[in-house]
Amino acid sequence: MSPDDPPRAVRDAIRAAIEAVLTEVPERAEGFRPHVSVAYSNGDGPAAALLETLGAAHVPSAHARIEAAELIVLHRDNRMYEWQPYATVELG
Repeated sequence: MSPDDPPRAVRDAIRAAIEAVLTEVPERAEGFRPHVSVAYSNGDGPAAALLETLGAAHVPSAHARIEAAELIVLHRDNRMYEWQPYATVELG
């Protein structure tokens, strides 16, 4: 089992439930990659120093317990990701 199998399974189940109700899921099935972000940039600039610093970092694997899933309304109207919770489902 790969470390990203459990989050993928949760996402797949949620997508199936949405598709059963709406018949069309707004987000594509492929391309999902569970991750933990350490930074985000919405501008242009040199990346060499950042890539070198991150490449030299010795960071342990991240572990997370998924206790709930939220459906969100997502947009980028202000040049950044912004979202509002729409519904929350407790898991387990």
